Amino acid sequence: MVFSSVIFVLVFLPIVLLCHSLFYFHIQNKREKEFLTSLLNLFLLLSSIFFYAWGEPKFFILLLLCTYVNFHVALLIQREKKEAKFFLSIGVVINLGLLSYFKYAMLFISPEMITALNTVLPQSLNLKGTFNIALPLGISFYTFQAMSYLIDVYRNKVTASQRFIDFACYLHMFPQLVAGPIVRYAQIVEELKVRALSINRFIDGSSRFTIGLAKKILIADTLGKVADAAFTVTHGELTAYGAWVGIICYTFQIYYDFSGYSDMAIGMGMMLGFSFPENFNYPYIASSIQNFWQRWHMSLSNWFKDYLYISLGGNRKGKSRIYGNLFIVFLLCGFWHGASWTFMAWGAYYGFFLILEKIFPAAIEKLPSTIRHFYVFAVIVFGWVLFRSDSFAHAFYYVKSMFGAYHGSFQMNRVWIEWYGHDVTIALIIAVLFSCPVLPAIKKMISEKNNKIPKIVFVAINFIKYSYLLALLLICMMPLFGATYNAFIYFRF
Repeated sequence: MVFSSVIFVLVFLPIVLLCHSLFYFHIQNKREKEFLTSLLNLFLLLSSIFFYAWGEPKFFILLLLCTYVNFHVALLIQREKKEAKFFLSIGVVINLGLLSYFKYAMLFISPEMITALNTVLPQSLNLKGTFNIALPLGISFYTFQAMSYLIDVYRNKVTASQRFIDFACYLHMFPQLVAGPIVRYAQIVEELKVRALSINRFIDGSSRFTIGLAKKILIADTLGKVADAAFTVTHGELTAYGAWVGIICYTFQIYYDFSGYSDMAIGMGMMLGFSFPENFNYPYIASSIQNFWQRWHMSLSNWFKDYLYISLGGNRKGKSRIYGNLFIVFLLCGFWHGASWTFMAWGAYYGFFLILEKIFPAAIEKLPSTIRHFYVFAVIVFGWVLFRSDSFAHAFYYVKSMFGAYHGSFQMNRVWIEWYGHDVTIALIIAVLFSCPVLPAIKKMISEKNNKIPKIVFVAINFIKYSYLLALLLICMMPLFGATYNAFIYFRF
C-alpha cells in the first residue's frame, strides 16, 4: 500500500486514526494507562501488519519471526552480561544475514555462475528459482532499526523491552516501516508506554502530512517526468541542455520525494502520539559536503556515525585512521542504498570529498560563501548522476552529454514535451524557492511580532492557512483518482 494512493489516504489512514483516537480518548480516565496503551499498541501493530501484508503478503510472517528473534536476543544481552557480546554478535549476524540475502545475493551471484552450477547439480536442486530473489519492502530500514535497538541495549542506553507487542509495534509501525526515518527505540520508548494526544498536535500532524503529500504529488512526480525522459534517451542522442534540465529536475525530485515521505511519516506519527526524528534540514543550502550530510537523510547519517564510525574509532586514532573510517562509512552508506556497484561508487565519491575537506579545511572555509555553495551544489548534482544511472557506462555517457559531447536527435522530443509544460516550470520554481528556509523565516518574523499583531489578524492567518492546506489536499487527490501516482523513490532501498 503506497502512501500516495487513494486507498491509503481515504480509507486505511482515516480508519486507523479514527479508531486509535477514539480508543485513546476513551482510556484517558482509566487508572492503568500503561496496560491500556499496550492494547493501543496492539491495534497499531495489527494495522501495520495489515498495511505491510497488503503489498508484501509473503514476507510479513518472516519479519514477525525476525522481530520475535530480536526481542529475545535483546533480553539475553541484558540478562547474560558475561555473554552479552556473543548474543549481540548473533543478533547483528541474523539481521545483516537477512539484509544480505534479500538485497545483495544477486549482486555477487551472476547468471553465468548459476548456469554453471546447474550443470553439475541434480535437476531437483536447480538454482534458477532460488536466486530470483524479491526484495521485501522496507528491509533496509527494518534491519537498521533492529540493530540499533540491540546495540543500544548492549551499551546500556536503553532497557530491553519486556513486552513483545510494544517492541513489535516500534519495529513495524506503518508510518516509518517502509522508508524511514530510522527511529531508535530510545526516541519513542516513553511514548510506547504512555503518550499524549491533543487536538492541536493532531492538526499539526495532519498539516505536516498534507505538505508531504503535496511535495510528492505536485513537485516530485511532476519533475520526475522530465528526469525520467532525460535518463532514458538513447546513448549519444542527449544534448547538453537536455542533460542539465534532466539532472536538475532529478536533483529536486529526489529531495521532494524523500522529504515528502518523511514529512508524511512524521505527520502520521504526530497524529498517533509519537515524535519521530526529523530527516531533512534544507540540505541544498549546505556550505560543505560535511554540512550536506548533516542535513540530508539525518536519521541514516546519525546511524552510521553512532554505530559504525564511532565503533571503528571515530576521530580518536589519528588522521589516517579518520580518513579510512570516513571512506569505509560512506562506501557502506552507498552500498546500503542498493545492490549496485554504482551505489558503492556514489558512496566512495562522497567519502572522497569528505576526506578532501578534512585535509584542507582552511581552504574550504576561506572560499566566499557563494563559491562554497556553488561547489557543494555541483558535487551534489554530479553525485545524483551516478546515483540515478543504471550503470557506470550510463553515468559516463550522461556526464559527457552535460558537457556537450552529443548533438541530440528526435528522441530529445520526449524531454522537451515534458519540459515545456507549465506544470514543470511552476514545480521547479516552487522546488527551488522552498528548498531554502523560507517558511521558517516567515514563522520567525510572525513570532517576533507576536505582541504587535492584533488577535483578529492571527485568526485570519490561521483561517487562510488551513483553507490553503485543505485546498492543497484536494488538489493532490486529483492525480491520485487518475491513478497517475508513482511509488516513492526510497521504497526500493
